[in-house]
Amino acid sequence: MVVKEKFDNISILRKKLSPVLRTKVEELKKNKIYHISEQEIWNYLVATKWKNKKELYLSEMVDDILKLEID
Repeated sequence: MVVKEKFDNISILRKKLSPVLRTKVEELKKNKIYHISEQEIWNYLVATKWKNKKELYLSEMVDDILKLEID
């Protein structure tokens, strides 16, 4: 089953993804990467991975956040 969820604005979407972003930041801290914030992850993905996307599923965005690798 595929559920499409529409968001009225970007800030609502950002709030919806906040727990995932927080989880990613905690994962990075466990790997001794302390200088990256939730907002920086969000900004990076918006500016790169999601920039030219016409349609994104929430599940894809969650996957992108969790799979993001920081060198």
